[in-house]
Amino acid sequence: ARRDLAEVIGKLNALNDTMWLQLRDHLDRCEHDDSIRAVVLAGAGRGFSAGADIGGDGKVIERKPGVAGTHQMMEFYDTILRRIYHMPKPMIAAVQGAAVGIAWTMVLACDWLLAAESAKFRPAFMNLAKVPEGGFQFLIARQIGEFKARDLVYRARFLGGAEAAEMGLATRLVPDADLMTGAEALAREAAAMPPLAFKLSKQLFNANSGDFDAFLDAELQKIVIAANTADAREGMAAFVEKRPARFTGS
Repeated sequence: ARRDLAEVIGKLNALNDTMWLQLRDHLDRCEHDDSIRAVVLAGAGRGFSAGADIGGDGKVIERKPGVAGTHQMMEFYDTILRRIYHMPKPMIAAVQGAAVGIAWTMVLACDWLLAAESAKFRPAFMNLAKVPEGGFQFLIARQIGEFKARDLVYRARFLGGAEAAEMGLATRLVPDADLMTGAEALAREAAAMPPLAFKLSKQLFNANSGDFDAFLDAELQKIVIAANTADAREGMAAFVEKRPARFTGS
């Protein structure tokens, strides 16, 4: 069965509270509805997702101020990333246009990643004086090795769909016009796989890659520290004002 996991809310599907809550509910239904045998994670419109909604539109979850609020927010996001990573059914990401920040983390947590020729990936954390979120460093390092992963994280550079596929960060590159057709064909193939054997094989892949959950717990502490610095505030201000950031280390 087909289920849409993203709606056009905000600019380029920027992830706000409403979208996170919808995604959580969709994942819950997909996991527990036996009639759903495979899941396609896709973004509506011309981009997968511009990442977190920096503008703050669509906030419906009340947060505590400062460090406690950052901790609360990231714990909530992490519960959803864990659901994607541990989903016992096939998860297929179909990415066109931008997949930035934690949106890139989402698709790396899937079983397959189909990248359209228009896909543009970016780990937009360091340029905002923030630490990558949702297990990004864990997921990307196991795909391409630490030296290449460090280069992407530290430089926060854009990666096109073709380069992503060449580096092993996408299952395959497809023309934009064929993206959803290809994703749906793969979903039909995956849906015909034996459910228990798939679930057990996925558990072995996850076990072989290390402890994702322990990494998220450690990552959370780093995110909380970095997000509450003067540099993080400067990074956000520079992004909004479209100017170079002036980081001081405080």
